[in-house]
Amino acid sequence: MGWRMYKALFAGAILVFAAFGLSAADAQSTVGAAAPVAAPDQFFAFHEALDRTATDLLADAARRMAEAANDGAGSVRTRSAEALVRDFDHKYRPKLSPGIAAWFGRLDQLRSQITPILEDEGIPQEMVSVAMVESGGRTTAVSPKGALGLWQLMPDTARRYGLAVTPSRDERLDVERSTHAAARYLRDLYQQFGSWPLALAAYNAGEKALQRAVNRAGTTDFIQISRLRLLPQETRNYVPAVLSAMQLLGVAHLPAEPAQTAKKSDSTGIVFAVPGAQP
Repeated sequence: MGWRMYKALFAGAILVFAAFGLSAADAQSTVGAAAPVAAPDQFFAFHEALDRTATDLLADAARRMAEAANDGAGSVRTRSAEALVRDFDHKYRPKLSPGIAAWFGRLDQLRSQITPILEDEGIPQEMVSVAMVESGGRTTAVSPKGALGLWQLMPDTARRYGLAVTPSRDERLDVERSTHAAARYLRDLYQQFGSWPLALAAYNAGEKALQRAVNRAGTTDFIQISRLRLLPQETRNYVPAVLSAMQLLGVAHLPAEPAQTAKKSDSTGIVFAVPGAQP
C-alpha cells in the first residue's frame, strides 16, 4: 500500500474525528498512542493503528448517537452494537425474527445480487446494513404502515423510483429492482441532505419531516437535531441502529459519499460529513 493511501486513511480518520466534535490534535493523539516500533515496521504499525482508530470511531459514533436518541434523562447507558440493533428490532419490528445470526445468513445469500447493484448505483456497499435493519434480510417483510420488501419501500416512494406497485404486481418484492430503487433513493437523500446520518434519518422519517427538523434546528448536525428531539424516537434510534449493523457486518469505517456526487480532492478519496424515510 503506497504512501498516498496512508495519507487518505489518515485524512479520513481526521475527518471522522472532526465530524464528531474531536479536534485534529485529538485524532493525532489517538493514532500516536500506538506502541513504538522499529523503522522497518513503521508503516505496518501506522496502518494497524488507523484500523483500530476507525473501528473505535464507528463504535463511538453509534454510542454517542444512541445517547442522543435516549429519552430517559440521566439514564443513558452504553450499549453494544448488537444490543442497539436488537433493541431497535424488538421495539419497532416485533414481528421479525430476533435472531441476528439468521439476518446474517439471509443477507449472505443475497450479497451476490445486492452488492453489484449498490456499486453500480454509486452507493457504498456498507449501506446493505439498511436492509439488515429494515427487514432483517427478509425479501417479503411487511410493515403495518405499508412498507414492503427487503428495503421496506413505501408505495409512493417505490413508484417514484420506477417500481410497479399494483394489486397484481408489486416489484418491491423483486430483490434486484427494489435494490436499484432503494440505492437511487439513498443517493438522492444524500445529495439533498449532505451526509449519511441525515440521509438515513430521511429514509426512516421522510424527506419533508427531516427538512422541517433541519430548518427548526438551524443545523445539519444529526446529533444536535436528535438531542433537540425534533425527529421521532424511532428515527433517533434508527440511525445508530444502522451504524451498529455496519459494525456487526465487519465494517471498520463510515461510508464515503455516493460516487456520483464525490468531490475531487488532491489529498484523499475519502469524503465524509456528519452534520445525521421511511419505515
